[in-house]
Amino acid sequence: MSSEAVPLHRRSDGSFVEAALLDGLIPEDFIIVGNEWAFERSVVMQELLHATLPREQWPQSLHWDWRRKAPELRLLEASGFAVVCERQWQGVMLTKSALYTARLAPDKGKPLVYVDFLEVAPWNWAIPEIGRASRFRAVGSTLLWRAVKQSEEEGFRGRIGLHSLPQSEKFYERVFGMTPLKRDGDKQNLLYLEISAEQAMRLLERREGP
Repeated sequence: MSSEAVPLHRRSDGSFVEAALLDGLIPEDFIIVGNEWAFERSVVMQELLHATLPREQWPQSLHWDWRRKAPELRLLEASGFAVVCERQWQGVMLTKSALYTARLAPDKGKPLVYVDFLEVAPWNWAIPEIGRASRFRAVGSTLLWRAVKQSEEEGFRGRIGLHSLPQSEKFYERVFGMTPLKRDGDKQNLLYLEISAEQAMRLLERREGP
């Protein structure tokens, strides 16, 4: 496992704190994440039930369990990444880099990194209906940038693709600048989005600055 320092924005006081971006996760790490987040998930669920919030407004990854995803990391095509801060797992991502190809022209048919799952910790969910504000910002963006970097490292020129939960579509499209393509009937009708090599180059230039 390797680590690099990254900044996170603490919402409570607006300060920036140093976090660790980890790669090379092993199955046991996903089990630890699942255990660490399980209690907070149950707390969120109880608050939602108490507030009688309609189910369609619940966080759509509430039912996820990273312990069930742990076996995926035994596949040669799979990679695991995480952001850790203040001795807690703030976000986790699972990517795959085999058998996935671009759909956007002019890169259509070329290999890319597919973001299979990406989730921030339950305490980083913003749910104003029950008075919940996220603890840290930029966790999801940090992980998504790491996927672009992985794509570059593997010779895919920054190309990445993913299927988004409906609640996350605006983030991927408007905040991160991904291109929406179409809803995929084979993936629960989720919207598929992609970053081309050209888009990745512009994003990296903007991130690195002059």
